[in-house]
Amino acid sequence: MTKQHWLGFSLAFALGFTQLPACSSDDTLVHTSPDGGAPDGSALDAGGDASPASVTLTILQTTDLHTNVMPWDYFSAKDAKTQGLAKVATLVKRERTECSLLIDSGDTIQGTPLGTYYALKDNAPKHPMAAAMESLKYDAMALGNHEFNYGLGVLNKFIGEVNFPVLSANVRKTDGTEAFKPYVIKEVCGIKVGILGMVTPGVTTWERPENIPGLRFDNPLDTAKEFVPKLRAAGADVVVVSFHSGPDKQPPGNANDPASWLTDYSTWTDRGNLPNENLAVQIAQQVPGIDVILSGHTHQPIPKMLIGDVILSQPNRWGSHLGKVSIGASKASGAWKVVSRDSKLVPVTEDVPVDETVAAAAKSYHETTLAYVDAKIGSSAAVFPNGFPARYTDSALADLINIVQEEAAEANGHKVDLSLAAVFSNNGGIPQGDVKLRDAYSIYVYDNTLYVMEITGDILRKALEKDALYFKTLDAANLPAEPAQCKAMPNGPDFNWDIYSQIAYTIDATKPEGSRVTSLKFKGADVTPTQKLTIAINNYRGGGGGGYDMFKEGTIVWKSADGVRDFVADYVTRLETNHEKLDPAKLNTCNFKLLPDLYSKYFKTTPGPTKCSP
Repeated sequence: MTKQHWLGFSLAFALGFTQLPACSSDDTLVHTSPDGGAPDGSALDAGGDASPASVTLTILQTTDLHTNVMPWDYFSAKDAKTQGLAKVATLVKRERTECSLLIDSGDTIQGTPLGTYYALKDNAPKHPMAAAMESLKYDAMALGNHEFNYGLGVLNKFIGEVNFPVLSANVRKTDGTEAFKPYVIKEVCGIKVGILGMVTPGVTTWERPENIPGLRFDNPLDTAKEFVPKLRAAGADVVVVSFHSGPDKQPPGNANDPASWLTDYSTWTDRGNLPNENLAVQIAQQVPGIDVILSGHTHQPIPKMLIGDVILSQPNRWGSHLGKVSIGASKASGAWKVVSRDSKLVPVTEDVPVDETVAAAAKSYHETTLAYVDAKIGSSAAVFPNGFPARYTDSALADLINIVQEEAAEANGHKVDLSLAAVFSNNGGIPQGDVKLRDAYSIYVYDNTLYVMEITGDILRKALEKDALYFKTLDAANLPAEPAQCKAMPNGPDFNWDIYSQIAYTIDATKPEGSRVTSLKFKGADVTPTQKLTIAINNYRGGGGGGYDMFKEGTIVWKSADGVRDFVADYVTRLETNHEKLDPAKLNTCNFKLLPDLYSKYFKTTPGPTKCSP
């Protein structure tokens, strides 16, 4: 269809937007007024140009909200005073100008019990994130990998409920046609801004196939090379890529220091990515025509990265920051040119008030979720320590998750030889006394499902050596002052450290990388490379997530329909029905040894000696 451009829009309606459904549909440019209403209907002179000679374009960004609307931690039942969209909304309204855009970079509809409840328990109402985001008048959102966690029915319902376009150019139908809108072009103060949405292709590794039927996830670098020229040809003066993916490497030093993100990229260390998982830097380096990359996925506070002429930022996770990119543009000879670029993160501090409009939109959803997670499901004879005390020894908490997984597999006809589990969170946990649903959920904060896989001893040993890379090489006589400093990446994900059941093994972090597994036995005998073993493992790790590619060499023999954290809740409920309590001393089996003895170094006094670390 021939494009019909309405030009010379009056200054009174200088802020507008243009949506171009790429490759299909009517691509007529339409302008709106700054408040999102319809234009006044008057035709403009095609030769007129009321645009100013220079404009500062403000691009505001959220990402990885993970259904954190209210400043509340559903897992610990405590205020979360430095996060939540309801607080970010206040910052948006402070920072928004006449010449601004608001864009989200994905992982929006999953993450807290709020998201779980309104995806799996009651999906009939309008999605709480759609309701909360509506008043903020987002301009666009890119899909994240977790948008697919509940299947296409839940996702497409959400897309139909929001009042902004949801983009993903590299997700295609298997026949190559569009599955989602790839991009939009919006006109802001006379500047045409092209917004391209993309997601990490790691979805195919992490996600259950039944949640992504008929879809393919193309290489984002190839997709950007295809679509950025299309955006420029369609008239985009500025090109923004909202990309649910981040840098593939970690800067030296403290990643919370803004200066670290401006250091020489060649000095950075690998994050342990899946192939093509995090290509933000490569796209900035190799695809001409991009001005801004709004990144996500890696849950990092990146105020500013400069990669040639491209500026990249990421506002961490859970609504802890608002990203702000400032683009200076000047017009000469009828064409806009970017002349300056800068970015920063605006933090959500305790004194940032909640936006009452967003809070009102979320009120009923929030109250329903509070009631949902507050239900008592069982009792515990003692506290199960969480966080680093549960990671740095053979802990009762890890054993509990592994026992749950073993029993769930056996109940479905698959008795396993071993299981693995990570201690995800430093918050929440199983208390002494009443155990509520939120307590069970707090020890398993992700919507993972359970696999049973057949693996070999070789795969197991490779996985354990990969596991050991969670730690930097340690000196037993000179351990760091803080437990997190023992990690190879102090701010890296704790879900990449697994603790196994049923095998007897030792990991010595004083040894060189690749030779840290100093003992590995099953039923008293050394595990051999060709030995067949069945393992209970979550779908993320079983698909190679976290850089554990060796598990992709195994064979999946069963997949659960239910999530692991629901298996945890069911286990606790079943004990309560039988008038039994959780008991960490009974559940804890000492089959794993970590060297040096980090638990005694950091936690011998508080929380104190345990069964496996006396």
